[in-house]
Amino acid sequence: DEEVNNTSPLSLSTGGIFETVENEPVNIEELAFKFAVTNINRNRTLMPNTTLTYDIQRINLFDSFEASRRACDQLALGVAALFGPSHSSSVSAVQSICNALEVPHIQTRWKHPTVDHKDAFYINLYPDYAAISRAVLDLVLYYNWKIVTVVYEDSTGLIRLQELIKAPSRYNIKIKIRQLPSGNKDARPLLKEMKKGKEFYVIFDCSHETAAEILKQVRRMG
Repeated sequence: DEEVNNTSPLSLSTGGIFETVENEPVNIEELAFKFAVTNINRNRTLMPNTTLTYDIQRINLFDSFEASRRACDQLALGVAALFGPSHSSSVSAVQSICNALEVPHIQTRWKHPTVDHKDAFYINLYPDYAAISRAVLDLVLYYNWKIVTVVYEDSTGLIRLQELIKAPSRYNIKIKIRQLPSGNKDARPLLKEMKKGKEFYVIFDCSHETAAEILKQVRRMG
C-alpha cells in the first residue's frame, strides 16, 4: 500500500511583551519582532511545515508587576517562548518566570556578565560585551587615533569599553575617561570642557535617547 503523508502544518506560538514609550507610536522592537515572524513564515526552508504565530502584549515602562502578569497570561495560552520586554526590572521579572517554567526567554537588553549564571532559559540577541569591547578598540586602531576620550553614561559602559580602557598598556594610545552628568540631560558644560581641551576623538557609551539629545546639544553649540 502507498503511504500517504497527511501531516498537517504545525502552528507554533510565541509571546511578545513590549513597553509603550511616550511620543513613539510603535515600539521599534515590536516592529522588528513582527518583521522577523513574517519573514520566517515566508521562507519555507527555515521552518518547513511550521507556521509561527504570536501574541503581543504592551506594558508601561518599568512596570515589572504588569510584565509578570502578561507573561503568565501568554504562558497560559501555550506560547513556546517569550520575547521582551527590554527594561531591567521587567526583564528580571519575566526571566524569573521563564526559569521556573523552563520556557525560553529571548532578550534584547545588554546583560551584565557577572549575573549570567543565574539564568538558564534565555537567549540574548545583544552582542557579547567582550566582542563589543574588542570591536571598539579595533576601530580606534584602524583609524590610528592616539588620544581618545571615553564618555560613559553608567558603570556598565566601563565594562563594554574595557579593552579600549586597557589599551595604553599595550598600544601607543592615551585614554581620558569622562562620565555624563547623571540625572541631568544637559551635557553642554562637559562638551565645552572637551572642546576646550581639544578632545576631538570621542567614544560615547550611552542609550540611543541620550545620544540623540547629545547630538542636538552639539549642533546648538556649533
